[in-house]
Amino acid sequence: MVFWSFSYIWIKEVYKYLNPLTTVLFRLIISSVFLFALTLILKKLEKVKMRDIPQFLLLSFFQPFMYFLGESYGISLVSPTVAAIMISTIPLFVPFSMYFLAKEPLGSNNFLGIIISFFGVLMVVLNKDLTLAASPVGLMFMGVAVCSVLGYSYLLQNILKKYTAYTIVTVQNFIGIFYFLPLVLIIDYKDLATINWNAELILNLLALAVFASSLAYFLFMIGTKNIGVSKATIFTYLIPIFTALLSYLIFKEHFTLIKIAGILVTLAGLFIGKARFKRKKKI
Repeated sequence: MVFWSFSYIWIKEVYKYLNPLTTVLFRLIISSVFLFALTLILKKLEKVKMRDIPQFLLLSFFQPFMYFLGESYGISLVSPTVAAIMISTIPLFVPFSMYFLAKEPLGSNNFLGIIISFFGVLMVVLNKDLTLAASPVGLMFMGVAVCSVLGYSYLLQNILKKYTAYTIVTVQNFIGIFYFLPLVLIIDYKDLATINWNAELILNLLALAVFASSLAYFLFMIGTKNIGVSKATIFTYLIPIFTALLSYLIFKEHFTLIKIAGILVTLAGLFIGKARFKRKKKI
């Protein structure tokens, strides 16, 4: 979660030099080279069976393609803190997706958590006159990122039974390159020749690729395999806290009392949405 919190800061720095699509493409290329080298050295890379290729193609469509498409354009239009708040709501929606896809039961706390967090998010993204303090298009893109994780989480549970986290992250990022390459060649091809390569750009790209696109996924998948999707996603509550602190320290982002209260209300809703309430049995 620390690595993913830093990613919002690193992305903002990279956007000084690259467009969102080009950023993701280079991020995935560097990540794939790093992952292939690491998994080969550790002898962790497994051979993907032919019958599982469609699953990997679909997994990669949700993550990294749809997720990075939504996140990259979203972060270019909203502040790192707003982006992190949007992403932190993912655990609330996972139970609903698991209900429709895997028939897992829902509790009243899930609905209560959604309502409370929704008001918390409104406190963060609305001004005093109820106009949006964040770009509506940016919020829409962040919504796409949130929705993509729901499909990804469902598919991930099945693939983790067959392959290690090392193989899954390596393969999904490699496939992701070919999802993004046509878009970059069509939309950003004119900007590729004019990139101003410098130390700041290269260091932030390397940080994104190695820490956010590689090591963070390894750690998250290993955690998911050991404690399950629902419990693992609870840790995303930490992302807006870390990101808000980093935004304040690095970008000097201004936080009003209402915005701080909104972050706390959102986190309270997330906690309630994931809590399990037990009824006392009558004797």
